[in-house]
Amino acid sequence: MRGQRSLLMHSFHVDDSEVTLNVCLGKQFSGGTLFFRGVRCDEHVHSESQPEEIIDYSHVPGRAVLHRGRHRHGARATTSGQRVNLLLWCRSSVFRELKKYQKDFSKWCGECQREKKERQRLAVGATKLELFKRLHKPTS
Repeated sequence: MRGQRSLLMHSFHVDDSEVTLNVCLGKQFSGGTLFFRGVRCDEHVHSESQPEEIIDYSHVPGRAVLHRGRHRHGARATTSGQRVNLLLWCRSSVFRELKKYQKDFSKWCGECQREKKERQRLAVGATKLELFKRLHKPTS
């Protein structure tokens, strides 16, 4: 079973934490690359990744990765050897309570940011069009 488990990929997910520390403790291994695909709020957790959000990281024994819990990520299969990691989830009850009342996640959700920019772009376009119409309105 151990050999079969090492070939499985740890599914794409977000952590139930505000911040996650992932420490590679060692052993010799190949594969097991971590991949990150953008930070998302609950509403957008399954949205597509943008090219600038795609990050792959090869873990090295003795090194750690610190990331937001909402940063979508996973690990590719370990192809040989044994990878040992220590994961520490850091949670904030204050942040979780405040999050219940928060409606705008555009400060940290990549998809909310894109949607907000698109709304702004459309509003600016509509304003420009209205100004253009006013300037070119025939006078009687």
